[in-house]
Amino acid sequence: MSWRVPEMKMRPSDGGLALLVLLWTLAATLPLYLAWGQLSLVSEASVFDTISNLESRFQTKGALRFTFLEAALSTLLTILLGVPLAWTLGRWRWPARRFLRAFFTAPFVMPSVAVAAGFLALVDSDGPLMVLGIDLRTETGVVGAFSSISGWSNSGQMIALLLAHAWFNLALIVRFCEPLLSSLDPSLEEAARLLPQGRSRVARLRRLWAPLLWPSVAAASVLTFIFSFTSFALVKSLTPDSRNIEVVLANQADWAGINIASLGQTPSEIVMALSLIQLVTMVAALALLSALQARRSRRLPLLSDEAALKPAPLRTWRSVHLALMALFTLSPLLMLALASFQVRDAGAMAFSFAGWQAAFDGTGANSTLTEALANSVKYAILTMAVALPTGYGLAHTIHRLEATRPRLASLIDILAMLPLALSAVMVGLGVLIGLLRTEPDLLTRWWIPAFGHIMLTTPFVVRILLPAIRRLDPDLESASALLGAGPLRRLFSIRLPLLRGSLIVAASFVLAISLGEFGASWVVVRFGAWSTLPVLIGERLARPGWNPLMRPAAYASSTALLFVTMALFMAVERFRPDGARSEF
Repeated sequence: MSWRVPEMKMRPSDGGLALLVLLWTLAATLPLYLAWGQLSLVSEASVFDTISNLESRFQTKGALRFTFLEAALSTLLTILLGVPLAWTLGRWRWPARRFLRAFFTAPFVMPSVAVAAGFLALVDSDGPLMVLGIDLRTETGVVGAFSSISGWSNSGQMIALLLAHAWFNLALIVRFCEPLLSSLDPSLEEAARLLPQGRSRVARLRRLWAPLLWPSVAAASVLTFIFSFTSFALVKSLTPDSRNIEVVLANQADWAGINIASLGQTPSEIVMALSLIQLVTMVAALALLSALQARRSRRLPLLSDEAALKPAPLRTWRSVHLALMALFTLSPLLMLALASFQVRDAGAMAFSFAGWQAAFDGTGANSTLTEALANSVKYAILTMAVALPTGYGLAHTIHRLEATRPRLASLIDILAMLPLALSAVMVGLGVLIGLLRTEPDLLTRWWIPAFGHIMLTTPFVVRILLPAIRRLDPDLESASALLGAGPLRRLFSIRLPLLRGSLIVAASFVLAISLGEFGASWVVVRFGAWSTLPVLIGERLARPGWNPLMRPAAYASSTALLFVTMALFMAVERFRPDGARSEF
C-alpha cells in the first residue's frame, strides 16, 4: 500500500506566491515604464529618430562602437586567461584547493569602483608598470610608439580596461568550467587515448574536451560580455578619453526627463535611445545564455574531486602558471593598499597616514569614510532583508511550476532575471526618472537608494537558490505533510535547514554586491546625504586635482571597502554546498 499526499489544484500558499510574482514584476518594470514615458514626453521624438541621430551628437559619438568593441575584446581576453586557469585548477589536486578556488573567484564580488582605484594605482605615474616602462595612462614610451604606429588612439587606456575586465570576469570561467573539469570521470579520457583519433593531446582537446567544455565556456563568455558591456566604474576611471553607453547615460542623468528650454530635448533623446539599444542587446544576450545553460544541464559521468583529480605537479610550469595568475589577482589589491599610504609632497612620494586621515575626516568630500560605510551597511542589510525572501519565493515558485507548467515557470524565470537585462546605471535612471521625478516627495525617503540594490541582487538570489531547491528530496516534505505538518512548519523545519548553506551563500552575495554597488547609487544619491562608500570613492577619484589627498583618501576608502567585502566572501565560502560550485 502506498501513501501519497492528496494533490490540490490550488494550495493555500499559491495566492501568496502569485502576489509575490506580481509585485516583483511591477517593481522591476514600473520604474522603467514611467521613465520611458517621461523621456518620450520631453523628447517629443520617436525612438527610431533618436537612435538615428546618435552618431551626429558629440555626447554619444563613438560611444556605441567603443562599448561593443571593449565588451568583445574583454570577453576574448577573459577566455584566453580563464580557460587555462580553470584547466590548471580543475585537473589536479592542489594543496589548499578550496582556498584557491575561493581566491580566484572572489574578484567577481569585489566593488568595481574600488578595483578601478586599484588599477589606477597600478598604472599611475608612480606605479609598478611605469617603473617597468609601460605607460598605460599617459601613453608615452613603448605604448605611445605603438599607438602612433598602429593609429589606435588611447590604446594604453584600452589595455588597462581590458585587463581590469578580465580580472573581474575570470571568476565566471572558473565557476563554470572548473567543477566539470575536477569531477569528470577520467575513464573518458583514458578511453579516448585508446582510439586512433585521440592519441595526441591536440586530438583529445579537439574531440573530447572542446565538445564537453564549450557550453560552459560559451555561457561564461556571454556573462562576461554582459558585465563588460554594462561596465561603468572601470570605464569611467580607466578610460577618461573614451565613453561607453553607461558613462553617457550617467552623464545625461542629471537633465534627462526634465523639460528645460535651454537644453532642448537632447538629454532625454540620448537616454531613451541608448537605453533601448542596451535593453535589446542584453535581452538577446540573456536569451543566448538561457539556451547555453540548457546545454550545460546535460548529465555527464561525474565523480568526487578525490576520485577524479591527479596529484598536483608542484615542480612544473603549471605551478608557475598558477603563481602568475595569483600575482595577477593580487596585484591591484596590494597596490591599492600600498598607494593609500603614499602622498605626494613637493613633487616626491612619501609614506604617510595622511590619506587615511583625510578619508576618516572627510577632507574634500561631503561625508567621512565611517559615515559612508554606515550608509552602505544600512542599505546592504535592508537589501538582504528584502532580496533574500523575494528571491526564495521566486525560486520556489519556478520550481513548483517546472513539472506541471514549464512555460509559465520559464516566464517567471525570465521575469526574475529581468533586472539583469538592464545595467546598474539604467536601474538607477529608472528610479530617478520614473519614480523620483514622478513623485518628488520620494526624495525625502532614506530607503530609496536600496530599491536599486534590491533589483540588482534578487536575480543572484534566484540563481543560487533555484538549483539548491531542485536538489531537495520531495519525499521529506511528503512525509511531513502526511504527519500533519503545515506549510509554514515544513518551511522552517525542513526546507530552510536543508537550504542553510545556499541561503548563507546567497545572503553573503547580496551583502557583498550591495556594499559595492556603484552605478545605480551614483545616479540616485550622488553627492547627497545618503552617499554610500562606493559613491564617496567615485567622488574622490573624479576630482584628483582638487587636493593632493583626494586620491590617497580614495585609495584608503577603497582598501577599507575591499577588506570588508573580501572578508565577507572568504568567511562564507565554507558554507557553499559541494554540489553548488558552478553557481554564482
